[in-house]
Amino acid sequence: MDDRNNTHQYENYEEPEEKFDLNSYIRRYLRYWYLFPIFIALTITAAWYYLQTTQPIFLAKTTLLIKDEKKGIGSGAEGTIMEEMAQFNGNKLVENEIEILKSQMLMGQVIKDLNLDVYVDVKDGLKTIDLYAKSPVVVKTELISEFALHNPMLIHLVDSTKFRINDEDQTYKFGQKLRNPWGLFIVEKGVASPYKEIQVHFQNVQGLTGGMLGRLSVSVLNPKSTVLELSFEDPSIQRGKDVLNKLLDVYVQSSLNDKNSEASNTLKFIESRLGLITGELGDVEKDVEVYKTSKGLTDISAESQLFLENIKENDAKLNEINTQIKILESVDNFVQNPGVGAAAPATYMINDPVLVSLLTKFNELDLQRERYARTTQAGNPLLETITTQLAQTRQAIRENVQNLRRGMDVTKQNLEGINTRFSSGLRSIPQKEREYVGIKRQQTIKENLYLYLLQKREETALAYASTVTDSRLIDAPVASYLPIKPKRSTIWLGSLAAGIAIPILLINLIFLLNNTVQHRDEIEKITHASVLGEIGMMKTIKGQAPTESIIKMTSRSAVAEQFRALRTNLQYLGDGSCRTIMFTSSIGSEGKSFISINLAASLAFSDKRVILLGLDLRKPSLHERLEINNKRGVSNYLVGQTNLEQLIQKTSVHPKFDVMASGPLPPNPSELISNGRLPLLLAELREQYDYILIDSPPYGLVTDAALIAEYVDASLYVVRFNYTLKDHLNRISELQRSKRFKNLSIIYNGVNYGSGYGYGYGYGGYGYGYYTEDNKNKALDVGSRLKKMVGKG
Repeated sequence: MDDRNNTHQYENYEEPEEKFDLNSYIRRYLRYWYLFPIFIALTITAAWYYLQTTQPIFLAKTTLLIKDEKKGIGSGAEGTIMEEMAQFNGNKLVENEIEILKSQMLMGQVIKDLNLDVYVDVKDGLKTIDLYAKSPVVVKTELISEFALHNPMLIHLVDSTKFRINDEDQTYKFGQKLRNPWGLFIVEKGVASPYKEIQVHFQNVQGLTGGMLGRLSVSVLNPKSTVLELSFEDPSIQRGKDVLNKLLDVYVQSSLNDKNSEASNTLKFIESRLGLITGELGDVEKDVEVYKTSKGLTDISAESQLFLENIKENDAKLNEINTQIKILESVDNFVQNPGVGAAAPATYMINDPVLVSLLTKFNELDLQRERYARTTQAGNPLLETITTQLAQTRQAIRENVQNLRRGMDVTKQNLEGINTRFSSGLRSIPQKEREYVGIKRQQTIKENLYLYLLQKREETALAYASTVTDSRLIDAPVASYLPIKPKRSTIWLGSLAAGIAIPILLINLIFLLNNTVQHRDEIEKITHASVLGEIGMMKTIKGQAPTESIIKMTSRSAVAEQFRALRTNLQYLGDGSCRTIMFTSSIGSEGKSFISINLAASLAFSDKRVILLGLDLRKPSLHERLEINNKRGVSNYLVGQTNLEQLIQKTSVHPKFDVMASGPLPPNPSELISNGRLPLLLAELREQYDYILIDSPPYGLVTDAALIAEYVDASLYVVRFNYTLKDHLNRISELQRSKRFKNLSIIYNGVNYGSGYGYGYGYGGYGYGYYTEDNKNKALDVGSRLKKMVGKG
């Protein structure tokens, strides 16, 4: 019937609602208060060291306008629609120029022009000072070795004309060409400087280019505008501005070179033709002069002059057609073989607007392809799109050239037919005049062609000279006078926050990894059993005797007061008549023997007759602590020796405090306890003593305590702070719910109240360290604090 009631009570038990205790939550951190000043000091020191050793970074800025030649073409509703589409599609013109400005080719040219692959600095205490534009030496390299890229070179200034390298004794003069493991270079004298030991660093240009591009930022100030802001981060204010200035110069020059490439190729074509025509014209003029001299010819007839004028006009047209055909041939050759070094077609000499438009588009696409090839990886979708458009435009140009060529061939045939008719008419002219007209005709042809080429050369030269860049500098580069990195206020605040956060994380990690009992609330919440008393922690004194486990009950120490309080609380066990009390625990070293001895002593000092039974027949310790003989004891009684007087021993603690040791260790403790003689022993002792305290084995390890619990009035389960595992509390909860132990209560042992109570503690194995009132042992050393913080005991 009792078992059914217990089971019913177990099933209907409801756990109380858990409430957040802010005070308890804060106290768990206050236990480790000393970690906060330690880590705050460490993080502030680290912040100071970081600020001392880190070079400040300054920001240089400039703004650049990208001219949009197509801007303003649309108007009205069409223009508004185009602007709205541009907001969603982005400005490809600006995006292309951003990629060009961030290309490795331009930055590599900047590094080469400014000689940035060699930089010098100097150590000044913990600081490193960059000496750009302020260095006392200037290193001009011709060849840099692999060794130089990984090892800086130290230059020691001897005087105004000499210097030494690293630890060498040899001195060198400024301007002298040197060859050493760092390469081939010349060291020249720089500006006046107080520093005498200069570090020279050599860098790989490719790696430096990538690093500088990482510090370069190009952004659009307004999505609706084409104004770009360029910013560059660098430890040197002057170098930051110089890099931006040089980058803009290289960018503008590259843009002009791209725009002038067509005009330049046209001029080369015209100059080559002019050179050929000039020689032919000189030969023809000489032929005219020789003929007139040899034949004595001074004038020709009006009919011959008419024929000559007609032939001159027709030949001029035929020359123009031939020139156009040659231009078309150059266009066809260029589009078929663009990568073989063929000159770009002379678009200034092409009259067909469709072909001019196609060639202009072809040149623009070819320039874009070259730019993307320099700034993107192979297989880039944008590069493949440009290549596809280029192939389509090439095919359209070839078809247009073929159509124009067919038309010009027909025109050329017509002009040649007219020339044939004029030539047949010349046969009727006298022989001398006919011969003279033929020679004069060749002279006129060459003169007209020469004048035509001169005109086109001047037009091309004018277009070349009028080429302007597609960008305009708005603001010259300026640099901040205050560093943007590191931000001192952020570093200081961050170090302070880290000094607080790290201990919090560390303490939480300790709590997370620590699976032992830390609070009384945990015991009551999990076990649902009442805590009868608490015993504070005691300081371990190395090498102390086991007898010092007995507290001086006449003292006013905190632990003695707690035992007196525990003695008083015994009257609240059960109905108040519990006189036979068993002490047990989950595992060894939790303090049940220590508590049972001192509680017995406290009861004896209150004028109660007390006997302490050593029923831990497996690992007894009472005889060692009380310094008594263990040759006879409880085991003797249980095997049939009934002379009780011989088994009970007096203690030196108090006359009313007796003890019955465990006696010789039996081979079968559990069978011995359950043989039926234990209740007889307890019945005899109840007649002689007011209290019978039983020191039993740990319940969590053996079954002895469960056997003893059947014959006692109450059971006191010892839980030790920072030692008993939380999982063991579930075992106590099972005992409480099943009522297997009568009047089960808990004693919370070894509680750490902190320094406010003025005492410490320490336990080890079954041996204990104990409270002393001497001030010399009150302070715990750092080693013991750390040990208690991360482990048990």
